[in-house]
Amino acid sequence: MGMAASQARYLALTARKTNTEWEGQQINQARTALANQSANLFNQLLNLEVPNAPKTTDYTELQYSYTDGENESVLSSWEQLSTSDPNYNYIVKHYYYADVYTGSKKLLENPQVQTKGELTIEDFMNQNPVVTYNANDNTYTITTADGETRTYSAISSQEKDTKLENALTDLSSAIDMAQADGVLDTDGVYGYQDANGTWHFFLEDDIEEPKDYSTVYVPSFVGNSKLTELTELTEEQAAELAQVLRDCADSSISDYLSFDENGDLVYNGEGIYTFDMQGQTYFTTEKDLYNSMQTQYDYEKPIDVQEKLAYYNASYVQKKIEETNHALLETDENGRFTSVRFDDDSVVYSLNVESVTDEDAYQDAMNEYNYKIQEYEKTIADINARTSIIQQEDRTLELRLKQLDTEQNALATEMDAVKKVIQDNVEKTFKTFSD
Repeated sequence: MGMAASQARYLALTARKTNTEWEGQQINQARTALANQSANLFNQLLNLEVPNAPKTTDYTELQYSYTDGENESVLSSWEQLSTSDPNYNYIVKHYYYADVYTGSKKLLENPQVQTKGELTIEDFMNQNPVVTYNANDNTYTITTADGETRTYSAISSQEKDTKLENALTDLSSAIDMAQADGVLDTDGVYGYQDANGTWHFFLEDDIEEPKDYSTVYVPSFVGNSKLTELTELTEEQAAELAQVLRDCADSSISDYLSFDENGDLVYNGEGIYTFDMQGQTYFTTEKDLYNSMQTQYDYEKPIDVQEKLAYYNASYVQKKIEETNHALLETDENGRFTSVRFDDDSVVYSLNVESVTDEDAYQDAMNEYNYKIQEYEKTIADINARTSIIQQEDRTLELRLKQLDTEQNALATEMDAVKKVIQDNVEKTFKTFSD
């Protein structure tokens, strides 16, 4: 190998050796970073708090109870009086559960209110009407003595929309007129639509005794249950509605019911309806029914877009009755209460002592424990998975570092050999020139 070639080879080996040293330093820094991550994960693992399962004893306490012959009562708390009193030594809170007759208001989404059309007939005879016919536009005008005028156009010239067809059907059914294809034969029928959208009709046959026909839609069913308006109340209905009025005084029920000076229920015989649902009778009001009838009645869509119907009833509901009294509590040699006498009762009641577990509170605690243990186990699994990845990365870097170390040794050996060749070449050169 020539002098120049040897020098070039030595420089290349030096550069490669320097690069392997730099790459090794980078690997060592990466392994240090991985070691720090692994240490952080280990610290997280050490700081994890293992959830403890709740104990039933933590939710169990002694309970004192007594019976007065009607109700089973429980002492919920007691506080010793700070002043000396020979008759009473504690303030005691106690409770019992009783079935209380209670009125309630509910909202019914389904089934909904269905209506039916009822024909109303307004007779003009007592108003001295004048009926005039205008042949130019084929209309009849009825003018009453007080100056009111109503103009009816021929129905045959009207566009028959759903409202008109429904009104004509009601009219036809009511006065037994001929129909064609389900719609009244409009010969001799005149009408107009008022500001509220209600159709009014005049018949040519009534020209001598003019009348105004229109349809009023009234609630008839709640679902499949027929609505019945109460004209008078039975004793049972009066008692139930009286309770509803007491407990739901801010509802529409108060628009139709009231109490007189003697506390008796007053009802004028209008506005309260009943219907049956699942074998139970409920009450509702005219106001609530009309509030649910949000859309113009359509035979094809009788219950679309309705508000929830308010309805009422009274029933026995179990309620917690709480009382607070001064009391005399007697104890035994173990410090447990044995009897109680209240300031509003001369009877001394024997106290029963039993251990009672708050099952609801215990179950809530157990549910929370199950959630925390799952959360804890997931955190452990995540840390282990991350640690496994770090270990795999570290093993890969360690293997690469060993490869670089092997390469370093090979480069050092080759550099020594090239260096020896260069030294031999230098010696030979100087020897030649010295000869």
